[in-house]
Amino acid sequence: MPPPFLVPLRSALLFLAVVFPALADIVINELHYAPDPENEAVEFIELYNSGAESVDLSGWSFTDGFAYTFPADSNIAADAYLVLAPNLAEYNRKFGSIFIGGAKAFGEFESGFLSNGGEEITLRTATGEVADRVNYGDSFPWPTAAGGDGVSMELIHPELDNDLGGSWRSSAGPTPGDPNSVLADKAAPHIRQVSHSPKIPKPGEEVVISAKVTDPEGVQSVVLRHQVVEPGNYIQVDDEAFLTDWVEVTMADDGVAPDVLAGDDIYTIALAAELQEHRHLLRYQITVTDAEGTGITVPYADDAQPNFAYFTYGTMPDWAGAVEPGVTNAVTYSADLLQTVPVYYLITSSANHTEAQNIPGKSGGTSGYTGSDYRWKGTLVYDGEVYDHISYRARGGVWRYAMGKNMWKFLFNRGREFQARNELGEKYPTKWKRLNFSAIIQQGNFNHRGEQGLFESVGFELFDKAGVEAPDTHYLHFRIIKNNKEEAKTIFGSNQYGGDFQGLYLAIEQLDARFMRAHGLPEGNLYKMENGTGVDGNNGELKSLSVFPAVSDSSDLRAFKRNGYEKNPDEAWYRENLDLPRYYAYRSIVEGIHHYDIGNGKNYFYYHNPETGKWATLPWDLDLTWADNMYGPGTEPFQHRVAEVDPFEGEYHNKLREVMDLLYNPEQTGLLVDEKASAVYTP
Repeated sequence: MPPPFLVPLRSALLFLAVVFPALADIVINELHYAPDPENEAVEFIELYNSGAESVDLSGWSFTDGFAYTFPADSNIAADAYLVLAPNLAEYNRKFGSIFIGGAKAFGEFESGFLSNGGEEITLRTATGEVADRVNYGDSFPWPTAAGGDGVSMELIHPELDNDLGGSWRSSAGPTPGDPNSVLADKAAPHIRQVSHSPKIPKPGEEVVISAKVTDPEGVQSVVLRHQVVEPGNYIQVDDEAFLTDWVEVTMADDGVAPDVLAGDDIYTIALAAELQEHRHLLRYQITVTDAEGTGITVPYADDAQPNFAYFTYGTMPDWAGAVEPGVTNAVTYSADLLQTVPVYYLITSSANHTEAQNIPGKSGGTSGYTGSDYRWKGTLVYDGEVYDHISYRARGGVWRYAMGKNMWKFLFNRGREFQARNELGEKYPTKWKRLNFSAIIQQGNFNHRGEQGLFESVGFELFDKAGVEAPDTHYLHFRIIKNNKEEAKTIFGSNQYGGDFQGLYLAIEQLDARFMRAHGLPEGNLYKMENGTGVDGNNGELKSLSVFPAVSDSSDLRAFKRNGYEKNPDEAWYRENLDLPRYYAYRSIVEGIHHYDIGNGKNYFYYHNPETGKWATLPWDLDLTWADNMYGPGTEPFQHRVAEVDPFEGEYHNKLREVMDLLYNPEQTGLLVDEKASAVYTP
């Protein structure tokens, strides 16, 4: 006897079960698309035969997402599992014997991988009918935790609609060849299409929240819980107040405004206008319960951002500042002018802000952690999107806490990565896991205080135009909401340093797997080269990993560096291992902009192309450039080994001449400088 909630599903599938029994019985049952570490080639897809008879899969194929065709005599027994993987050897090493189920992979993908960001996967029969199709995602209503820490995504029950995110949950651990760890006879209602309108409310404006909720037994209740976060009273996800400070209201599908149509499965609630106040954040969750009392709250409990949210903002004030407050005359910048540059808001506590900007253990800073820890919590708001419960820290090396206006680095949650826009307002092709702010000021001892980010923005653009993939950049206006007053006051008037306004910054794209995808590079190993002993003594910090070849111990870097160019190999070795055209272009721009802070093996990345096997140098950290008095000798491993040695020297000079003729000259580079400066210079 099937569980009650499955009866309508069985009825809906009756025709398929009679005419095409295999179509109804074979389901995509588990997806492991994001292993940890990320370069472990152990991702897999699991099929399950829920029927009473064996099914012949000969000639069946996966046609979307990845490619695979089942060979002749491929069968899956009743109540049995079948696993496919991109790399049989690696998968079987991890799951074939020592892991739960001990299921060896049946076959290897012919091409493609499972996308970490979600994609459509289609299984077809030998005659082309769609046997199963799943268009999975990495964010709500799909389980976001399934993409982190090596957790898989599992179907709650094989007879649920597996193209709905609510039919899946994050696993307790991958279970290839075994029943799913989340298997249950009773499913909670499906909830999806959660939205609020307007997206960016004004103070005193009513907000309508809606969600689509369905369940075979019928929906008993839909309850919305909301929490208001006041400026100056930030509530972190690990605070007691986050668990307790909620107000419950009931959502309805009765056709009474603001609900549009009764019985259409769209449940709606209007939040009163007085809830929306200037600079306030409102979080909300939705709990749904079916007629038999089975319920669930979304976002799911294992989501790093366990709530939805919106931010209310009214009118931005003007800002006035002087070079020497109280001595020189102040200059007023109108709100209209300030908002010509995209505005990023950080909502956090005053204590978090202060601690994050101080040397650990000194001046109010916190000891007991490394400088690279994202220790502080906050909420970033941009373009109407609320990135709640993110982490942040100060950014930089020896100058991290030295200049007053420090640089920042933000880490975003799985399934809620940051969608940035370029200077034209266009979305970048990939979302960012990390966001870097450059303070666009010079260290005082180099006397170039007025470069305003042009050293970096123009420099990276020149590398890119010369044929060396480089980070995208754009300017932004940064504000921090940490007090109950937007403009801080003193007994003498406004305090130009004490309010929300933090000034102008430059966002710089992080070099990682997302960077490679955005710039059309095959995803290979990426090492940030630093002065001192790094991973495996190679002065390289592994920042992104390639699946093929699967190298996580820096052995490829060691072969390239210590057992490669440091042994002074011959011409053939360089032509086989170093991407010479990219290197010539890289060195040409290094000379052009005087990017000499690359001495001592730092401030660049090594990229290992998994398709060609060749290595390339990619640029980083361009703040000390464009002048003769900047720090560094400008030497890097290949200057003396390649650029100044025959037969490579002639090839390099040809590229250098080409760059000077077509790009690095007063006309073309001058236009580029003017273009970048136009974003921040107003006569």
